[in-house]
Formats: sequence, C-alpha cells, structure tokens
Amino acid sequence: MKRSHTTPTPKKITAQSVTEGVGHEEESGLRRILIPVLIAAVLCTAIPTALIAAGYREPVRMAVNTVLTPVRSVISGIGDGVRDIAAYITEFDALKAENERLRAQLATMEDKIREAELTLEENAFLEEFLELKENHDDYRFLKCEIVAAEETGYKRTLTLNAGAGEGAAVGYPVITASGIVGRITEVGTNWAKAEPITELSSSVGAYVERTGAMGVAEGSYLCRDAGQLLLSYLEQDADITVGDRVRTSGVNSYYPRGLLIGEVTEVRIDPATSEKTAVITPTSDLSDLRDVMILTDFAIYDTSGTGDAEEDAERAGD
Repeated sequence: MKRSHTTPTPKKITAQSVTEGVGHEEESGLRRILIPVLIAAVLCTAIPTALIAAGYREPVRMAVNTVLTPVRSVISGIGDGVRDIAAYITEFDALKAENERLRAQLATMEDKIREAELTLEENAFLEEFLELKENHDDYRFLKCEIVAAEETGYKRTLTLNAGAGEGAAVGYPVITASGIVGRITEVGTNWAKAEPITELSSSVGAYVERTGAMGVAEGSYLCRDAGQLLLSYLEQDADITVGDRVRTSGVNSYYPRGLLIGEVTEVRIDPATSEKTAVITPTSDLSDLRDVMILTDFAIYDTSGTGDAEEDAERAGD
C-alpha cells in the first residue's frame, strides 16, 4: 500500500511581506514597553490623588518625600558641584590675575635693582679717579665703554662708544684708574678706535718710579702674546728690579707725565751686548675691560724749555 507523500508548498516571501513583518514586530515591541509605562504613570498620578482625596495627605506626602529625597540629593549634589566648579574658575582667574600683577611688580623691582647696581658700579668707577683728579687738576675726563675688541693678524684694536661728538680726538689717551690702556688712532661721530699699549706700533717715554731710570715702554714680539710690553733703552747701570712701577715720562709722548704703565716682572741683560731691558705687565687688565676714560685735556710736559709747549699740545691732539 502506497503512502501518498505531499510536498509542502513553499511560502512566497516578498519585500512587502518582510517589511510588514518587521513593522508588526517593532510595533508589538513598542506596545509591550509603552503600555506598562503608561499604566505606571497613571497609577503614580491617580493613586496619590485618590489617597489625598480620601484624607491621606500626610502619608502621601511622606511617601513622596521618601521617594524623591534621593533624587533631590543627587540634584543638589550636581548643583553644589556646578557651584564649586564656578567658584574654582573664579578663584583661578583671580589667582592668575594676581600672579600676573606680582610678575609685573617683580620685573619692575628687578629693573630698579639693576639700575641701582649700575649706579653703584659707576660711582665706584668714578671714585677711583678722584685721587688722580686731585693730583692732576688739569685732567679732563670723558667716560666711555669698550664695546668691541678686534684682532686682525698682529694688530689688536679696541672700539669705544664715544667719538668726536663727545669730544674725543685722535691721539687722546685711554686710561683706567689703574693705568694706561692705549691711545685713540681713529675717530667717528659716536665711536673711536684705540690702540692698546702692548701693540707693536706703540711706544711711550717712561721712567722707573723708585729710581727715576729712564727708558721707552714699547710693544714687542717677545712679550706681546702674554699681554706685556718691553722697557728698552735703559742705561747699563740703571737701577731697576722686579716689582718696580713704571710711569709715563711725558717726553715726546701722547701721554701726560706720571700715568702708571705697569710693574716690572722680569729684568733681562743681553750677554752679547750687555743691553738691559725689562718686561712690564700693565696694571690695567687689557683682556677684561669695559669702563674706561678718555683724557680730553691735560698739561703737556715741556722738556725743551724754549717754548715748544704749543707744538707738544698739537702733537697730543693729532
């Protein structure tokens, strides 16, 4: 006996049926969510209202407060947090403004302190020249600074920040209270070039302060690199020793008499010629100078006794 086998007819699926099915499923899900919510909302409104109408106002109030208190605490905490943040921002802005004010005040105080320090330094520098001025009332000074030191080949030049506009001229001596620095060789409106006394082209009449022995202090290849100069043309029997101070003689010189040149650090005698020379270390540290003075006027030492002071004066101003 044969069993009849019936093949189920496949259900036809279309885009419309899929869309409708999805729509029905979503609508059903929304209903399942919304209905309980609506019921709960109605109950939350209706029940308290009915209880209040029935005379249970106080229990309802207590219950509402019990439910709402945590919520109120959370809201209050949020409000306090917002107020704290606002207060912090306000305080931060105030502290920032105060910090900027203090910074500006500190910068002003630092400027005043620096000005005071510069004034003290300048006063100390000027005080060093008081004794020199007291001993030489004919001296006229022009204060300036060394703003650059250039060295090309075997020549070193100092640049000063004062020139013809301030009264400087070629040939004027440049000094410190400790001694000679050099002399001006070139001048502009507001600048001047000076040749240090240790340069090979520099020479100045000199004498030993202790004994009066005469010679010529001049730049030399033998000691220039060490920042020194040589005292030459000494008599063979000249009384000179290490530690003696050497000053300008003012004879046939751009420099007035009596300016300190330096101290003797070595005495040499040539074994072949018996010529005596001495090495002089300048008392002005030429490697570390900033503030200097230009001698703009001084009395000329006249050695001729025949009225050649005018000629010497012209030489000092050349």
